[in-house]
Amino acid sequence: MTGLVFNIQRHSIHDGPGIRTILFLKGCPLVCAWCSNPESQLFTREISFNPAKCIGCGACEKACPVSALSANPRHTTGGAVTPPRLDRDICNACCACTEVCYAGSLSPEGRVMEAAEAIAEVCKDEIFFRRSGGGLTLGGGEPLCQPDFAAEVLAGVRARGLSTAVETAGHVEWESIAKVLPHTDYFLFDIKHTDGEKHKRFTGADTRLIQENLEKLARLHTRVIARAPVIPGFNDSAEELIAIAGRAASLGLTEINFLPYHGYGSGKYGLLGRAYPMKSQGKLPGTARLIAFLENLKPDVEALGLKVTVGG
Repeated sequence: MTGLVFNIQRHSIHDGPGIRTILFLKGCPLVCAWCSNPESQLFTREISFNPAKCIGCGACEKACPVSALSANPRHTTGGAVTPPRLDRDICNACCACTEVCYAGSLSPEGRVMEAAEAIAEVCKDEIFFRRSGGGLTLGGGEPLCQPDFAAEVLAGVRARGLSTAVETAGHVEWESIAKVLPHTDYFLFDIKHTDGEKHKRFTGADTRLIQENLEKLARLHTRVIARAPVIPGFNDSAEELIAIAGRAASLGLTEINFLPYHGYGSGKYGLLGRAYPMKSQGKLPGTARLIAFLENLKPDVEALGLKVTVGG
């Protein structure tokens, strides 16, 4: 079994209990305006291109089998490099150019891994897991869009007696959740908004399927943790966040994690040839301001019977 992975992050302490390694799987059915991992959205490999790193060697143009990289003059009269132009309409993401880009201007986003390879990579951190009660967390994108690969990796890690967790936005068919259910200790389940229309405007999909899956999962699994990204202009009011928390409490969940918006991933969009959607929101409040707001809101959420954490 193989899967498409775009990142492995070690020593995380915010994505399940203990010290964890996050295996990020590529591809997501949602297109959230605030997504900090835009390289996770497509279900195929793609190329990140940073012209500022280009040294003008021309190796990428020679390596490209479809001529997606233009043959620009390499240097100006002042000695500055003129990087090639990447035509993404032509590019087939074979990533041949990235293999010869010595300066790191071109880099691949996504690599195919076998399940056994992924399990071995995760278990390199086994000593930290056993001492802290941590383990593997599958993130994304939406990891449940690769349910067979996800299930095999989770089962392999769990067979070692290690903890497993899945981060999900829930916009998948129930069958995908059912495949990983026997191998997952914790589900970190996004509740982004209770208003289906507003959810659709900011993510591309309404909440019907997400709500159905969350209700069913809450009945079948005892360790489901709600997560709510707190996004300016989307759900950053006390009323909306209390509604989200109330939804979690009504399903018998006992914990919610508020994740304040940050713009750390905004620079990635240009490297992928895309515009950053949140730019249209104008000047956004800083993360510190959102954290202070959420800390003040905690007593109201805790009154609903929920353990509340802020950040992560």
